[in-house]
Amino acid sequence: VNLWNISHIQSTSDRIQFNDLQSLLCATLQNVLRKVQHQDALQISDVVMASLLRMFQSTAGSGGVQEDALMAVSTLVEVLGSDFQKYMEPFKPFLGIGLKNYAEYQVCLAAVGLVCDLCRALMSNILPYCDEIMQLLLENLGNENVHRSVKPQILSAFGDIALAIGGEFKKYLDIVLDTLQQASQAQVDKTDYDMVDYLNELREGCLEAYTGIIQGLKGDQENVHPDVMLVQPRDEDHSDGVVANAAGLIG
Repeated sequence: VNLWNISHIQSTSDRIQFNDLQSLLCATLQNVLRKVQHQDALQISDVVMASLLRMFQSTAGSGGVQEDALMAVSTLVEVLGSDFQKYMEPFKPFLGIGLKNYAEYQVCLAAVGLVCDLCRALMSNILPYCDEIMQLLLENLGNENVHRSVKPQILSAFGDIALAIGGEFKKYLDIVLDTLQQASQAQVDKTDYDMVDYLNELREGCLEAYTGIIQGLKGDQENVHPDVMLVQPRDEDHSDGVVANAAGLIG
């Protein structure tokens, strides 16, 4: 059966079944990839990535499949590490589409998580793609239509990017520090527990970003910013995660 021949799909029911099958294939692929060694993954990665790229093309209107495909790519990145570099050019457009897809926030969230995975795997080799990635992340932070669950993860991603590219992060430093300061000073209704949780998630994201930035720029003392105003010292609504990340920042 040619899974990529979708010309025969005419009804909505067929399309739903096809998308469900694609999602199941992605989940199965993730399980397989987690069980293979790095050298074995190298033997199959070309076929796997080619199939995933075709899946991105054929399921552009299905957020569920796009999310699952991004998660499959994430698993491949974890297995291949720096060897994923050769797939970045053909994959870059689909990563950008995912980051722009705030209407289906699970897709956007998966794309942000994948950015973090790519930074950890590729390190400085992610640099050629950082301008576009940073632009999309900053646009999402400033867009009120982006689901709130995405924004703390974007803040955290700044830390991963800084760790990956080190001193090259200087070009983004001013705007990122301004963004982090604004996020850390956000105020919410303390009687709305959902918003209090969101505020703590923002703070955790800010702390993770600052930690990554400081570590990434530690060899460049002139860029260590002293204005780390993230947690109010007398705030009674901080979460354990905020405390843990604050301790990590101090360390």
